[in-house]
Amino acid sequence: MRSREIDTPMLFPDGSDELPPIAGLMYSREFVTTAEEAELVTAIDAGHWDTTWDRRRQSYGKAYGRKSPADPMPSWGRMLADRIYARVKTPHAFDQMLVNEYLPGQGIAMHSDYAPFDRAVASLSLLSACVMDLDHPASASRHVVLLEPRSLRVMADEVRYEWRHGIARRKKDRWQVSLLLRRRRVSVTFRRLISEP
Repeated sequence: MRSREIDTPMLFPDGSDELPPIAGLMYSREFVTTAEEAELVTAIDAGHWDTTWDRRRQSYGKAYGRKSPADPMPSWGRMLADRIYARVKTPHAFDQMLVNEYLPGQGIAMHSDYAPFDRAVASLSLLSACVMDLDHPASASRHVVLLEPRSLRVMADEVRYEWRHGIARRKKDRWQVSLLLRRRRVSVTFRRLISEP
């Protein structure tokens, strides 16, 4: 089995799945425990949700593209950011955190993260699984990755800059021979801002 790890724990340790062979794509199952997941969701839900988007979100840390500064990263967010930094060895510590809520039927269009963010973007999935699509516009190559609850996904270098990622708007995902019904999903994404807009 090919390893895509870069100073990070091997993903898919049971060998039942294969990560797409894309440089810079990293994944770790059970990055947080079920107890930690419950505590994180409670802390997140105690925060202020921005409802001006088509899905609820919270933004913390260094602001980007906002007229008003974002709230400071809360202690639970700093703990997660430090844990990711220690395990993945990203070039710099994260200074921006975005929380997105996805209800069944919600998604996000294919995109690449903005250039002003640093070379590594990390995202923790909570509560529900979903399938993430990847495409490479230059070659028309496509892959899918299952994002499991409590899993960490890191995109750096090639996959960060040359590939797009997104989540289709649907209420269920087909993964191998299974049909997965989506439930409420919360993603916590960490980035570092390296230049102002």
